[in-house]
Amino acid sequence: MSKSELREEGLRRERAVLTTFADTGDCCPPQSTSNPSKPNVPHPVSDPTGYEYKGKFESVGEYEKVYVTGPDDAKHALVVIYDIFGFWDTTIRGSDLLASHLLLTSPTKIYMPDVFKGKPFPKDQDGNKEELKKFFAGTAKLDDRLPEVLNFAKSLKKDHGINRVSILGYCWGGKLALLSLTSGTPFCCGAVIHPAMIAPEDGENLTVPFGFYPSMDEPKDVVEKIEEAIKSKPFASKSDYHLYDTVHHGWAAARADLKNPENLKQYEDVYQRTADYFAKVKC
Repeated sequence: MSKSELREEGLRRERAVLTTFADTGDCCPPQSTSNPSKPNVPHPVSDPTGYEYKGKFESVGEYEKVYVTGPDDAKHALVVIYDIFGFWDTTIRGSDLLASHLLLTSPTKIYMPDVFKGKPFPKDQDGNKEELKKFFAGTAKLDDRLPEVLNFAKSLKKDHGINRVSILGYCWGGKLALLSLTSGTPFCCGAVIHPAMIAPEDGENLTVPFGFYPSMDEPKDVVEKIEEAIKSKPFASKSDYHLYDTVHHGWAAARADLKNPENLKQYEDVYQRTADYFAKVKC
């Protein structure tokens, strides 16, 4: 097979994977490893923490609501794609941490667009597969949301004085980030933290440096195949990988339990590690 044929085959398999998840309502990996007593349901969503946001909400590009944090004169932008629960205290706190960690080494302005346009998945419906099916077929349909994020990245460079744009995603947003980093991407590099719906093709289709930070709950065989694919890429030395094998899927976003010492420890670690990766790669 030629390179173009291999790429088309990879995209075909990718679409088949997405169709399967949309049809079944499966998204977030269950606690089969992190909590065997509850093998069929994801870790619960965190309660509001009262965290005081360091940034602010603005209208940017085609999005009416974008959480923005970091220095205004930064030439590097990081687009952050949240999980299915949208803006969440623990997710926003993570963006503030990244902006702070990167301030001296690689000043970065962080943009978290409201890709669900005010309609995130309701916390009280977590685990309801019928409602998830509807959500993935509409508000969270990746085929619809992905082009909007790609256009947003282009607009940051065209209209906002940004030279370099990277992407970071969690869970559903991690899948979108992976899909955004294929041929023709406007992003110079990217990273994912506890991504959902992952497939071996995600690693094969990468075209830029990549930071990969799964939890213990992501499917081990797929994680290993993505890691192997990254190692085979010409940008392998600029990429990063760490398996967070003591924490559950969602530990760094809406499912974070910062009252749990191990969760808090690894939450702080992954944001420092992710910042170090973006500072090092300087794509």
